[in-house]
Amino acid sequence: MSTEPKTAKPEAPKSEPQFPSFDPLAYWATVQQTFQRATADASGRAQAFADQYAALEAQLVQRAQGAVATWVQLTQDALTYGAQLSAEARKISLDAFRKVSAPVTGA
Repeated sequence: MSTEPKTAKPEAPKSEPQFPSFDPLAYWATVQQTFQRATADASGRAQAFADQYAALEAQLVQRAQGAVATWVQLTQDALTYGAQLSAEARKISLDAFRKVSAPVTGA
């Protein structure tokens, strides 16, 4: 047995971290989550915009088709009315010609 008194070994000085609240891995995970949320939100907004644009485009096409159908009907009505006017004008012209060219009797 040794007769020397046991002395405690001096402990190495504890070093405190310079930035105790900064954890690079936790920060990286937070940044990644934030980026993923931002891209998911942007993707959702882009999809909503595309859906609204498609609905608006469908309305535009429907209105254009309605306008063309109305124009076709108006054109057909105008042609029919023009033909009626032409027939009536011929009838009136023939009646007027008959009256003018009728022989005068007993004068």
